Amino acid sequence: MSRRKQFRGICHGVLGTFVSRYNDLDGYWALGQYVAFLDRIGECQLLLKLGDATVLPEGPGFAAAAKYYRGAVLRMMKTNAMPQAWFANGTMKVSIVATSTATCEIEIVSDLGRTYRSERTINVRPHDPVIERRRTDRFGPSNQKGR
Repeated sequence: MSRRKQFRGICHGVLGTFVSRYNDLDGYWALGQYVAFLDRIGECQLLLKLGDATVLPEGPGFAAAAKYYRGAVLRMMKTNAMPQAWFANGTMKVSIVATSTATCEIEIVSDLGRTYRSERTINVRPHDPVIERRRTDRFGPSNQKGR
């Protein structure tokens, strides 16, 4: 029998793939691209709204990431035999906290109004295509594959 407290595990799992080096966007690490985008526009926070798969502020290709992670939450719920109606809302947030440090967090709100969250602080530098190599293989998770 499934329980809403399984959202804790879903938060942890989804956040793990979000911060992973295998999470690429157009062949480069997605998190590095988010940080570079935030640096470029002078903001310190990116918000992916999982409820309607939108991103604030909007960036190139970022809506695909929000759609992918919304789908990831729903797929994990299905795997855990959780009704989709239990998912009321959710957000993923990238916040720059220092020059090479970002905090990433996910929050899922259940239909009963309870919030489940997970957070990780990681070292990340802004994406720079001059010093980074583009990934060309099909190995690993990618929000551009839609799986």
